[in-house]
Amino acid sequence: MSDDFNSELHARPSIYFTGPALVEHLAFMPTDDQGWHSAALTTARPSHISAGVQTRVEFHTEFVTVTRVTTLPSTPEIWPTPTLSIRDAEREAGVACERVIYRLSILVRQGIPEELAPYLTQYGLSDVAASRIGGDSAQICSDFRDTADHGSRIVLFNGSLNSYRLGRSVRRLCEVETYRAMALLGLPHARRLGPELAGYDRRLSELASRNLTIEPSGHKQLLDEISRLSAHLISAAAETRSRFGATSAYAKIVEERIGDLRETHVPGFQRFGVFVMRRFRPAVRTCEATALRLEQLSQAAMHILDLLQTRIQVEVEAQNAVQIQALAERTATQIKIQRAVEGLSVIAISYYLLSLLKTAMEAADHAGYHISPFVMLISIPIVVCAVAMAILQVKKAMGGKEE
Repeated sequence: MSDDFNSELHARPSIYFTGPALVEHLAFMPTDDQGWHSAALTTARPSHISAGVQTRVEFHTEFVTVTRVTTLPSTPEIWPTPTLSIRDAEREAGVACERVIYRLSILVRQGIPEELAPYLTQYGLSDVAASRIGGDSAQICSDFRDTADHGSRIVLFNGSLNSYRLGRSVRRLCEVETYRAMALLGLPHARRLGPELAGYDRRLSELASRNLTIEPSGHKQLLDEISRLSAHLISAAAETRSRFGATSAYAKIVEERIGDLRETHVPGFQRFGVFVMRRFRPAVRTCEATALRLEQLSQAAMHILDLLQTRIQVEVEAQNAVQIQALAERTATQIKIQRAVEGLSVIAISYYLLSLLKTAMEAADHAGYHISPFVMLISIPIVVCAVAMAILQVKKAMGGKEE
């Protein structure tokens, strides 16, 4: 484990060189995800050195960089012809290129000139930003314009940087431009989402207003509409969360690397870092604002959805309470009817039994056995009480079985 941690400290060493040189840096996204992620475990490959040319391949989380340093025999009068093509980069990295992220050329010259204008004209640069770096040990300038080979150009005038400091300075310049390009990959997503979020915002306001005045009959339709809007917002957030998160992370690295350059002002020119950050920060803030707005809209949609569901739940509970009250009233009515039926049942059964008793007494009287009518009179309460007690016993027996 400790070996892995220590290896990470030395994972991406700079390319050390001296004298006039052309540094070509190419960053691209590969197509073979599985293959290049397995290769990325090594982070970087050792530099290839042949005939004054050093080439280094580095694997990052999302992209691959290939850097080539070509030593020049003398300071060129015009910008040297690039030698690092996309096919060369693919061959060096061992993976296919899906998309070129950034291409940078850095021309390293010896000596810091008194006047920059002649050299700017010589190398076709105009409207440049320039800075002294490394404690005034070197000077850099660039116009940040794409050239015919779709790359940006930087001229580095080396005053007193040794090979180690020169290599680190060149590396920082490459990282500034590469991470700046990677951070700006989120800007197209932010621009695309701008009109969509405005539409979502208007739609959310409309749904919130309807939620205040809608009748119970329209709850289902409103719930479906809010659910669809929330689904769109969650989907958009899921699609862009990683990109906007990467934008913030890369932007912090750009700021750190510009700080590491230790820039000082060159009279008559805007500083290199100021030029970059002045145009870079608004783009990053646009991405951050879009991510924040998307998150806020998602939360607002979920909040309205929760309010509507709570309102529906309260109305359902109120309806249930009314139904329970009606059921209780019906139950009470049924109990009253049942008691009335039980009373009528006692009367009917008693009447039937007394009728049978009367018939029996009349039959006995015809047979010559005279029975006093007083017996019939006394039997009436006895029969009624007996029937009532029998019905009560049956009710108790049935109640015990239900329990």
